[in-house]
Amino acid sequence: MSRTSSQLPWPPLTTGTMPAAFCLEYTAFRELHLDGYLRYAYVRTGEWTHATQCVEAVFDALSAGWATALRSDRPTARAWQLLRDHAGERTTCAEGHSWIIHCLLHEAQADTVLLHHHLELSVTQTAALMGLDDHAVRALLRSAERALAELPPCVASRLRTAPAHAGALRAQGSISRSLDW
Repeated sequence: MSRTSSQLPWPPLTTGTMPAAFCLEYTAFRELHLDGYLRYAYVRTGEWTHATQCVEAVFDALSAGWATALRSDRPTARAWQLLRDHAGERTTCAEGHSWIIHCLLHEAQADTVLLHHHLELSVTQTAALMGLDDHAVRALLRSAERALAELPPCVASRLRTAPAHAGALRAQGSISRSLDW
């Protein structure tokens, strides 16, 4: 069973600025992606406050340029890149960070691993959230598995320990037989 953003322990987002045009489309996009964005941002930043600020900044930027976003080839991919950038600004690869996979893999690989394995989204849900095709997500997951399998044992052993706060978002699972998350 997945939890909605209203059931998780972060403060509600502010309403933010509505775009001048296409308000209905923007509202629908926001409602559709809000929960996934908050969950992703929380894992990346490790703090509810930072996650909320991150997602608010993304929706503010989207609102300001909503008409332009709608004219792009993949508005969802554009929004995902904004989210990835904002989350990255609030994240470090320091020792003890809650989710170090982004320090080890390319951004898109790390995002697919986080969404599919850590947050337990299906390949289709992961693709929809990131603005990709299903086959692109599968390819990213396979390349991430290969890259993680090649890590030295001293690094791989650190990946076997799940972050303490991650249990609030997912049940124990594994990315492969060799690397438990």
